[in-house]
Amino acid sequence: MLKNGFVLLFMGMLFLMSSAKATEKLCVLSIFDKYGHAKGVTMLEASKDLLKQYKISQFKSIIFEDGTKALPEIRSCIEKDKANALKIKEIVQDGVVTSGYYRLKTEKPETNRYLIFKVKEKKVTLIYVEGNLTTEELVDLLK
Repeated sequence: MLKNGFVLLFMGMLFLMSSAKATEKLCVLSIFDKYGHAKGVTMLEASKDLLKQYKISQFKSIIFEDGTKALPEIRSCIEKDKANALKIKEIVQDGVVTSGYYRLKTEKPETNRYLIFKVKEKKVTLIYVEGNLTTEELVDLLK
């Protein structure tokens, strides 16, 4: 009886550890929290009611008019988060990523997570989208 209890406890701990890892917060989301209300930054976080018609459960965008100070942190977060990306498209100029599109892994197969990044001179844009929309639907929305 004690052996069965130990096995169940051990299995439960493994499940909790794997669940915690799977729901780990993306690094780029900390960028929105840290810089969202800073001077020279425009952040948009759309409400769920507005997003339902587009099959989106979460939408955040942040635009830095001068993102030079935040850019190293943004790039570091993108590197961490793209390690588990399902799809990566990047434009690289002079060895530096200036534009990126990343489809990130999710726990639920019907949900997709997208990260879009762009740097043009000092202006930096970062967009995070999560929902049941396909890549094609996202592209259509962003046109």
